[in-house]
Amino acid sequence: MLNAIQTKVARGARRAAWASVGLLLLLVGTGFLTVAAWLVLSALHGAQFAALVIGLLYVGAGLMALALATKRQTPPTPLASPSGPTQQDLFARIALAFGEGVQAGRSMRR
Repeated sequence: MLNAIQTKVARGARRAAWASVGLLLLLVGTGFLTVAAWLVLSALHGAQFAALVIGLLYVGAGLMALALATKRQTPPTPLASPSGPTQQDLFARIALAFGEGVQAGRSMRR
């Protein structure tokens, strides 16, 4: 049991390390792309235009991230699940329909 816990902790640490490395590489790449965009835009249209465009891109991305972070997620209802009704729900519906059919047949006999 202790070995299983140690394995899970090691996997979690490994995932965290790879995520940290990935985040660091993304930040470095973003820095280089920002500098490259600055160089191109300032050569074509001037430094003020380059600052405006790059600033607007970062502000727009930040606003989208904040909007996604504040979006409330409601749990799906069992009938509106994306994968459709579960097998247990389907069985319950079939059993209910069968019971109603049996009752209707009995009442027709009387």
